[in-house]
Amino acid sequence: INNNNNEVKMKKILLMIIFCSFAFGQAYHMQSVLGLKDGVKVADFEKAMMQHNKAHTGLAAVNTFSVVNGPNAGKYVRVAAAQWPTPLDMVDSVFDAHSDHAPVPYDKWGSMVDVEGGMEFWTLRPDLSRNMPTVEGADINGQQPKYITIYYYGVQQGGNNNTEQVFAKFNEIAKQTDSTRPWVAMTKTLGGNVNVYSYSTPHMTMSEVLAPAQAEFANVIGKLNVEMPDLDNKVRNGWSWMWSETWRFRPELSTTCLLYTSDAADE
Repeated sequence: INNNNNEVKMKKILLMIIFCSFAFGQAYHMQSVLGLKDGVKVADFEKAMMQHNKAHTGLAAVNTFSVVNGPNAGKYVRVAAAQWPTPLDMVDSVFDAHSDHAPVPYDKWGSMVDVEGGMEFWTLRPDLSRNMPTVEGADINGQQPKYITIYYYGVQQGGNNNTEQVFAKFNEIAKQTDSTRPWVAMTKTLGGNVNVYSYSTPHMTMSEVLAPAQAEFANVIGKLNVEMPDLDNKVRNGWSWMWSETWRFRPELSTTCLLYTSDAADE
């Protein structure tokens, strides 16, 4: 029993070392948002994507999600998945593998795709995250998460300091609860509007991000209002818009079944 306890302790120490390496060394989430060109059928698009995916192995590995709600509903998100998050020293090789891979015979997918904005780069923010999946593991009760829900916050000009203060205090209070739900914070670094923060959480069902998650949120907000009396003012002078969307993981359209994980975290 003592040996098992020691092994558990050593594993936790190792995972925290990994976590700290991401905290002090930059790591990135790389994604592209794709739509269908006019007249293209979904079935034909997905069949062509499967053929195209023969080029997406190794450093070009990709996870594909279909967006089920929000402004991008009906579109697809393709996430670089050779290692997630992608360390800074891998960014160039992963980007090149995605953008300049060998052609695939009978590949018709390129003519069907409406690319919106190209590759986006999001910087992981472990300091604003909790129950980080890179530390806690990719699975939920041993199962691959079916969905990811993301909340986006558009920071207004001059609002970054207020936004950071609110999110940092919210995270501090949330960590004091018994919630085990992972929340991954990121800020957009390249691609479109970069004054954006995002919080994402993996889940198995849609219902769990409704009443249960909202109750947790309301509990933290109540405490936040007490500890930060000027919360309303900071919010009004922090971000000017927010919206959410849910992605559904599409393993049949992906070339890796690893989600929210990294080679380092598996060692």
